[in-house]
Amino acid sequence: MPEQIPTWRDARYDMPVSQQLARYDELAAKHASARARIELVTRGIYDPVRHGADDRPPLTVAEHMELLALAECVARTVRHPANVHHAVLAGVTWADIAHIVDSDELTVRRDYRRWADDQYDLNRQDPDLGMTADEHAAATARASEVV
Repeated sequence: MPEQIPTWRDARYDMPVSQQLARYDELAAKHASARARIELVTRGIYDPVRHGADDRPPLTVAEHMELLALAECVARTVRHPANVHHAVLAGVTWADIAHIVDSDELTVRRDYRRWADDQYDLNRQDPDLGMTADEHAAATARASEVV
């Protein structure tokens, strides 16, 4: 077992998503290849000439944990709440957003308001980050609008 269990934040969060995905793809391909070989051997149809004679070891526990952490990191990165913010600013309706993300309007509006609150809190701690009071008020009003 690894000394420290990684979290999604540990999964190279400082790397661009493209690099996170490349590492994820590398581990996922290694995992699929090892499982495919095991399946072929189990079925009795493994042919070293046809399927390759090289050994395909399964992922280690640490690699499984890294794969899981990377998947979560990538998901959280590309599913960032700022994407909803930019969509709303561009004119996408709450109903459309709810449909796109397979949710309901109430949930997406609530999640957006929480994100806006967090951004405002961030701005109060560091004025160079997050949403100003005016931006927060506008975001809160957008989330509350009834169409």
